[in-house]
Amino acid sequence: MVQVSRARLIGLLLALLLVAAGTALAQPEAKSAILFIGDGMGPMQILIGQAANGGEKLRLQRMPVSGTVWTINGGGWITDSADASTALSSGHKTADHLGLDMNGRRTWTTAEEAMAEGKSVGIISNDSICGATPAGFIAHVESRSMYPEIGEQVARSGAMVLMGVGKEGLLPKSKGGDRSDSRDLVAEMQRDGYRVVYNRDELLKADQPRLLGLFEDDTAPTLAEQVSAALRRLSGDEQGFMLVVEQARVDWKVGDPSGVAQDVLALDKAVQVALNYATTAGDTLVVVTADHETGGLLIVDPEKVGILSQIPRTAGDIAAEVNADRSNIKEVMKQYAAIADLTEAELQQIATAKEVEAAVGAVIGERAGLKWCTGDHTMTPVRVYAFGPGSERFCGDMDNTDIAKRMGRAFEAFWAD
Repeated sequence: MVQVSRARLIGLLLALLLVAAGTALAQPEAKSAILFIGDGMGPMQILIGQAANGGEKLRLQRMPVSGTVWTINGGGWITDSADASTALSSGHKTADHLGLDMNGRRTWTTAEEAMAEGKSVGIISNDSICGATPAGFIAHVESRSMYPEIGEQVARSGAMVLMGVGKEGLLPKSKGGDRSDSRDLVAEMQRDGYRVVYNRDELLKADQPRLLGLFEDDTAPTLAEQVSAALRRLSGDEQGFMLVVEQARVDWKVGDPSGVAQDVLALDKAVQVALNYATTAGDTLVVVTADHETGGLLIVDPEKVGILSQIPRTAGDIAAEVNADRSNIKEVMKQYAAIADLTEAELQQIATAKEVEAAVGAVIGERAGLKWCTGDHTMTPVRVYAFGPGSERFCGDMDNTDIAKRMGRAFEAFWAD
């Protein structure tokens, strides 16, 4: 009898251990999650950001876990931002869709799962909030160009915080938007309890929990300020939250090395805000990645790239200082581009250029030992960095669909492949 009792006791203990293990596996490691997406930010773009940082590693590079992400779309070819956003948000490949899989079926995103589990959600971009990358987490349409339809889905998404630049998809043409109907989705969202802010000062003064930011470039808050404002609101949710942040502008600046570097630095400052929060909270997963690389950027001469630490302006900003007759090029390049010994060939390159901005960027690129292979997206794999509970899932090589799957498993209790 004693032996039987022991056998039963051992069996019971084993069963209890299995149940406990199963329960532990079913539980998410993190209560909250923050995902940063650098649009067009390949490995070389990160490195020139580091160069502009005086050679010191960026905060995102010092995150404890890192890996490599392949970005090919559902058609087996170079991805665009809509395809990539669908993969990053839902774990499904697609081609030429947004929030739909290859068969045109609606996907289920990490942001939507978060809201279904009672968590708050925030979406931030320094492009339109209806742009492909941010919208891919809360909208489902045949084409990324369907701004009116995207706008309607964004407006009724239930996200607590939405911030972007411009008003595409949200306002009728009579009010400066691009909608062909008369719907004013901004007014509708105000009636639903959103505080609408249009510039940095209004954002910093706003105290309502639900927030819609519609900024213009010259008065927009920084990404870091937007992340801070979002975290003040989202962190009050006892169930947790998900925040998605896009740095859209790396993708826009092929041929503008100092511009790319400054955009990477701006993203890194926003990442620092998130990491400060996550370190204190102890329950928040932070992931930084990109949707694709843009430009085929190469660092041909690493010894030269350090000049970018002396150029805190974009090529466009520098070009704007050149006068109409282009007689002050040498003075401008010395003052704003740290080039005191401009050669005659470089001077003529800028003086005779159809577009001064492009010529300024080309000269800076040559001086920095850089080369761009294309003006388009490439298949170059991108980086991923992670910190916090569940971050160990992001080590090694992975597909872009794995970002959603691994984040979902770390962050949400019932995420399916």
